[in-house]
Amino acid sequence: MPSKNCTLFLADSYKQIDALIAKGVKVDHIITDPPYNISKEHNFATMQHPRKGVDFGNWDHGEFDLCSWIPKYAQLLNKNGSIIIFCSYRYISYLINTCESPEAGLEVKDILVWQKSNPMPRNINRRYVQDMEFALWAVKKGAKWTFNKPDNVPYLRSIFQSAIVSGKEKLGHPTQKSLKLMQDLVQIHTNPGDLILDPFMGSGSTGEAALRLGRRFMGIEQDEAFFKVAEQRLKEAKK
Repeated sequence: MPSKNCTLFLADSYKQIDALIAKGVKVDHIITDPPYNISKEHNFATMQHPRKGVDFGNWDHGEFDLCSWIPKYAQLLNKNGSIIIFCSYRYISYLINTCESPEAGLEVKDILVWQKSNPMPRNINRRYVQDMEFALWAVKKGAKWTFNKPDNVPYLRSIFQSAIVSGKEKLGHPTQKSLKLMQDLVQIHTNPGDLILDPFMGSGSTGEAALRLGRRFMGIEQDEAFFKVAEQRLKEAKK
């Protein structure tokens, strides 16, 4: 779905990158939520109402290559470009090491936190409620990066609070991010007219946030069903 402000690819991001590099594509920012490799079978037998487990789909069962995509996609970033990658706390150090490798040429600035106001409960008598997800924010080395701190706050915390997606906003993707969360990130870390790339687009939350805030968007998704969901969603957002 190519247009002036929005271009989508139904493709494997690990293969599409070579075509983008060959065409000399440049983007201002990458904001993405790749698989976490944390799905697992478990019954939680001690819970009053046990659930099957934390299973987000076959794509999240430890087979996804968490880091090797980063150096190639970093080549697409403009000199003042930035990247935000959502991740599990288990793999933050791996992503930092990859981003700051000579091949990627990035500098990690902060770890961002999404704190959920309505987190999914688990064995509350044996574990902490897991109400947070994390994201790594990095910039090109030497970049004059974008940081739009709102004027009405004295200093900006790296904790973003919003609810888990529900109701009409929920589009069937098991790890769909809140539109409010994505709009907050786009507002702070990008400027109007910037081109934002999401190599793991899912249901298109980053794209909708980008288009609603006057940014341009490029998305890649290999699952045809989610691609169609995102495509329709972004058509509506453009209106």
